[in-house]
Amino acid sequence: MKAGIRGIGRKGWLSGIDDHQETDVHYRSLDGEGNFNWRFVFPFLFLPAENMVVIRKKEHFWSLDETEQRIPPSLIIQIWDNDSFSPDDFLGTVELNLSGMPSPAKKSKNCNLEMMRSSGNTKKLMNIFDCRRAYGFWPCSNDESGTPVLTGKVELELELLTKEEAIQRPAGRGRDDPNENPRLDPPK
Repeated sequence: MKAGIRGIGRKGWLSGIDDHQETDVHYRSLDGEGNFNWRFVFPFLFLPAENMVVIRKKEHFWSLDETEQRIPPSLIIQIWDNDSFSPDDFLGTVELNLSGMPSPAKKSKNCNLEMMRSSGNTKKLMNIFDCRRAYGFWPCSNDESGTPVLTGKVELELELLTKEEAIQRPAGRGRDDPNENPRLDPPK
């Protein structure tokens, strides 16, 4: 691949749940922008009184019973440079505490690392479990140098459904069937 031409992809998961999902790859990005129209679906059990996600899994392959952990609800989104000829390069990440995350920027130009800083942040934090939907831009950063650096911005629409709502309005992962609620077409 030529310098400056890259393939960009995203990975996402809920902290503690072994279900990492990836988007398709946006190839030939000259300016670092990647367009996806991709759905991540994460079923999970949330305990509102404790503000925790319940994770049940076997400790070891040979374990008979599952153990239960309770962890804070955190969504992690990463951006990767998916190179065809060399290992993928990590570009940046954003971690959103779903019960206390900064409100997204409505426009890309207003998205910056300051909106993620908790100390001295006068903006009210939003709780996706209360509002059920959020849309906008969140900053991705890379702190491998010791200081967080803005490395990208992700435009996300988050929607929280109850189990009953998810059964009534099924939606596949990515653009897989059932590609409904809403229908996702490939980006142009």
